[in-house]
Amino acid sequence: MNGYFAPPGPGGLSLYGVTPCRVLDTRKPTGALPITTLDLAVTASGCGIPDSAQAYVFIATVVPPGPLGFLTLWQQGLAQPVVATLNAVDGVVTSNLALVPTTNGSISIFGSNPTHVVMDISGYFGQ
Repeated sequence: MNGYFAPPGPGGLSLYGVTPCRVLDTRKPTGALPITTLDLAVTASGCGIPDSAQAYVFIATVVPPGPLGFLTLWQQGLAQPVVATLNAVDGVVTSNLALVPTTNGSISIFGSNPTHVVMDISGYFGQ
């Protein structure tokens, strides 16, 4: 369990929906190499996400050139967790919803094998 939704209360965050926007596509430019690690500056993406955002709502998609294994997304600056955001052992294009916290406008990405990653944002949590 990563969290839960509750009635508004002191210190709680609100969910703000945004027009879906592509934050990252490692397939571009054409011929770009797949990645295994990347720090992604979400607030610098041009999607209009404010610096005050404390967590992001993503659809994370992997486009692996072969068996991937797993992809993990987490708060940039912290140690990588030992959980997967999505699994693609068979190497097919796979997507998953991900809620990823942030304190600095960035997140970290790790693929257990090289893969292309497409990240679309549809909302964020903030005060």
